[in-house]
Amino acid sequence: MQEMLDGSRVSAIVTDPAQTDNPIIFTNRTFENMTGYTQEEALGRNCRFLQGEETDHSSVMKIRKAIAERVPITLVVKNYKKNGTLFWNRLSIRPVMIEGARYFIGTQTDVSVQYRQIEELQCKDTEIERLMLPIMMIDDKLAAVSLVGQMNEERFSLLIEKLSGFVHVNEVDHMMLDITGLDWQEGTPIDRLLEIQQILELMGSCLYITGVSPKLARNLAMNKNPSQVIKTFSSIQQAIYYIRVKNGK
Repeated sequence: MQEMLDGSRVSAIVTDPAQTDNPIIFTNRTFENMTGYTQEEALGRNCRFLQGEETDHSSVMKIRKAIAERVPITLVVKNYKKNGTLFWNRLSIRPVMIEGARYFIGTQTDVSVQYRQIEELQCKDTEIERLMLPIMMIDDKLAAVSLVGQMNEERFSLLIEKLSGFVHVNEVDHMMLDITGLDWQEGTPIDRLLEIQQILELMGSCLYITGVSPKLARNLAMNKNPSQVIKTFSSIQQAIYYIRVKNGK
């Protein structure tokens, strides 16, 4: 068993529930490489020394319940290395019988990269929600949304996703995008407005940009493709008036 665990690329420990506090009685080399704790530092201790401030209490309770009931469990929990670094640990624990005695084998896999990517995506989605007020229907087939703060490529991509989803679900013919509150710094990807317009056109919806400054209007007018002209207005009221006149209302 020891040779098998020592040769594993996966971090592994063995604990003895027959002893007080279910201490660690074996760790493999990968455990030391992953956590920074040597075998000498880990032996005789309960695994809770890997827990810390951000370790989820409900996950700890699930682990304790599985051990008490002597059943396998696999879950992802936040643990801490010896140097204090937090990492996402995919922990698997299972009971085993060795020469008539019961032990628990725990394997640990550092999945921090995957979970940080998930957290980053969630943060980006939260950020676009903060920069983008709710999309609202303000008339039959007419919707509007206001943007605030700064925009970059990633936020434009999320904006396109949310706008196209809303247009599809609500059968919107006219979408007004108010950019009065946007901070248009040098390098802001203005061309992405054209991309939004093209996508909405394919869905049968027209895009109207409101809150446009004279300078931004000139930049948009300098678009290399004259056939791709964005309808711009200085205010939402002007755009609404234009749309109603166009539709004969």
